[in-house]
Amino acid sequence: MSRRGRWIASGAAAVILGAVAAAIWLSTVPDDEATPGVPTATPSATPLPSPQEQAQDSLDEHLTACAESSGDRAPERCGIRIPWGTEFASVTDVRFRVEALPVLVLDGDSFTAAGGVLVATVTGTSQDGSGRRETYRTEDWAVRGDIIVVDDIVTVEVW
Repeated sequence: MSRRGRWIASGAAAVILGAVAAAIWLSTVPDDEATPGVPTATPSATPLPSPQEQAQDSLDEHLTACAESSGDRAPERCGIRIPWGTEFASVTDVRFRVEALPVLVLDGDSFTAAGGVLVATVTGTSQDGSGRRETYRTEDWAVRGDIIVVDDIVTVEVW
């Protein structure tokens, strides 16, 4: 081999060895140290759901608690109205079943929620003094209220 051929072969071998050494070195350096002095992103906590989702979850929780209540009247601030006045002289128990929760729509610092389906079973004394049980169903259960935001956490307060 000529002198020129040996130089070319030596240069090619040096380039190949340099590339192999660089590849080995880069594979052993942790990603966050790959570029010294350059800040790297760190994994953060799971992002919060959107304000809409947070508000809907808060409303769902509130209305579910309303529906789980029982007693001789509808719970307050739950958007529940029962037309039992003409059929009952007195009410001893009211039970609720949610078939669909109202869907919330944000409007600045307030909200409306509509489209819920609620069933109420009322037990008590009828106007003639006998025992009575009636079931009422509404397919337009709706509520309104305020949006409360504290430290990026969104909740609702039903009027």
